[in-house]
Amino acid sequence: MALSLPFSGVLSMGRVWLLAATVTLAALAGSARAQAPAATAEAHCLMLPLAPEQRVQLSALIVEAQVRDAQSFWDAGHHRLFTRHRLQVFSVLKGQPTDTAGLVLLTEGGRLGLDQQTLTNTLQLAPGQRGVFFLAPAAWPGLPGTGHLLTPVGSQQGFIEVNPADGTAAEPFRTYPALDAAFYQHLARLTGQARQVLQPLPALPKPVAARPAGTLAPVVTGLSPLSLPAGVGAVLTITGSGFGSSRGTGFVEFRNADDGGNTRVKARETDYLTWTDTRIQVRVPSAGSGGRPAGSGLVRVTTDGQLQAESLATLTVIYALTNVESTDGTILQRPNHVAQNASGGISFQLGPNFVAGPTAAWQRALAVWRCNTGMNWDGAAGPSNAIADDGMNVVAFDQGTQLPTLVLGRTTSYYRGCYAPDGSVVFWVKEIDMQFDDATNFQFGPATAVSPQIDFETVAVHELGHAQQLGHLILPGAVMHYAVARGQNARTLSAASDIAGGRQVLRVRSFRNLGCGGPALLPAPLTALSATYTGGPGLSWTTRDECFLSSFVVERSADRDTTGWQRVGTVAARPPAAQYSFTDAQAPAGLHYYRLRLVRPDGSLDNAAPVLLSSEGATAGIFPNPVTGTTLQFQYPSTAAGVVTFRVYDEQGRLVRAVALNASAGLSLLSLEVAGVRPGFYLLHWQDAQGSTGSLKFVRQ
Repeated sequence: MALSLPFSGVLSMGRVWLLAATVTLAALAGSARAQAPAATAEAHCLMLPLAPEQRVQLSALIVEAQVRDAQSFWDAGHHRLFTRHRLQVFSVLKGQPTDTAGLVLLTEGGRLGLDQQTLTNTLQLAPGQRGVFFLAPAAWPGLPGTGHLLTPVGSQQGFIEVNPADGTAAEPFRTYPALDAAFYQHLARLTGQARQVLQPLPALPKPVAARPAGTLAPVVTGLSPLSLPAGVGAVLTITGSGFGSSRGTGFVEFRNADDGGNTRVKARETDYLTWTDTRIQVRVPSAGSGGRPAGSGLVRVTTDGQLQAESLATLTVIYALTNVESTDGTILQRPNHVAQNASGGISFQLGPNFVAGPTAAWQRALAVWRCNTGMNWDGAAGPSNAIADDGMNVVAFDQGTQLPTLVLGRTTSYYRGCYAPDGSVVFWVKEIDMQFDDATNFQFGPATAVSPQIDFETVAVHELGHAQQLGHLILPGAVMHYAVARGQNARTLSAASDIAGGRQVLRVRSFRNLGCGGPALLPAPLTALSATYTGGPGLSWTTRDECFLSSFVVERSADRDTTGWQRVGTVAARPPAAQYSFTDAQAPAGLHYYRLRLVRPDGSLDNAAPVLLSSEGATAGIFPNPVTGTTLQFQYPSTAAGVVTFRVYDEQGRLVRAVALNASAGLSLLSLEVAGVRPGFYLLHWQDAQGSTGSLKFVRQ
């Protein structure tokens, strides 16, 4: 029986023209028949299906192999990370490899030290993965050996991965019950070259033919709750029977959101909380096996004896937050954004080839997120189309064949890790670049797209969701749904999914100062916030393009992270933009933290990071004075972050204590130990990295 993949309309892809035609896979018979998703007109996050005949034609080498290892490295300009993989080749299906024990292929992105780069629609490989690789010469500039290096054709579509658990295989748009004789025969007809077996394939686990005597078949009777987010530590409870008294080699699988559920994603080893014969508790991952997110669908349990049971109920994953893993695999963390511009937010630079139509659509997409989640970003014309780690958040079209075949666009997130004062590692978003295919039939609006057009504003809203650090979903109606069809116009965020996930990223991570990486984002529409002293301590702030805002609340506390915040005033919003100020006329003496809260239309509140101020003004000061304990608290205003050296002199001018402390830009509260300093009068002298000096007297009691 023939299997047909229809492509409707005419769509220019830059490298290939897809005509109104039918791609027939007639030779894929029997157990090796490929199965395509029902909605073949959909693009998987800006990736269109690559026909098998075309993939073979573009491949210089096709091999069946297993990934031996992975090692990331920088290009010559230190702008992009790549990962070098060595393959153990078992059979050759086209061409002739130069090395069958360590054939090298490259993929874009990688992890090296505290730096990471992740690209959407781009293949990521891990040691142990096995399948068929369709390879072509890599042509990236700045790499040694260009012309001799290989990379998968179409990136993700250049690898058919075998699932070692059951022998099935899958690629982004097709699944295979097995890679059997019929599959190899069909491939040989396309290549004109017979399969050459170099060494036997590693044996796959044998399926359990029958349940061992005395063993109860596992049964899943319930899932609770039925709706959960992924990547936030949310716990799914699976109830039933026959799971076994312990997990052993058992595992839980979810549907893979990146491919619409064609394949499954295993929970990570650290995701399992409990496993008994009747109850399993497991976290829902957004970076499960292969780094893929769990999506909506049935949940499958495999026991230690390799018996399987699937849930009758469907789990709905309402949103998925990006997780970043450390190079050694010991840290899995949600990355935060940091303020990168003078407005306390993130600025995109629209490349010179990003002309009027795309720019207007892009600005509308920015406003969609900004006015629904409070994400503080903007966009303006920039000087470069380059996609590189260069300190610019570039949005541009590709030139020629910079994108993989049939990839219409992708987002690159650049992550950097840093060590917070408490010794923990924090991963933050250092830069974001986006690139789109210059020959795609986009509708730039504001009119809606009709097939075969692809709506650019829909695409921009989706890709900005990735920039906000949201992953794919299997959830039609949500912007972060894994697929978009020609003529589809999905420009509105889902409140329960896209907005809820985006706000969770900002509230828990990006609007807070996490200790390193940079200052916290200001919640939009804020553009500035500072401590002031005009007849008393207070705050001043400015806004622009006010939306998603009802009013402001000012609160005071004795501690930055305390739950004892006290409301000291409210300020009404004055759209479309305004300069605001508030003075705390009733402030008690001493040091206090102030925070500004934005009241949203639904009554919820977003917090700007707290600022420090004393009742005596935004000047250097010692608190308390006289010093009664073993710690001297010093309020220090600094124009820039850096080291401040402190020296304590007694009344006779003798140096009794010296220490160097790190101060943040703005007003900092620094602690100096004075244990062992005798009671009396002292002079505290300081000098910062910018050369500023000063001194204050204090009494040690």
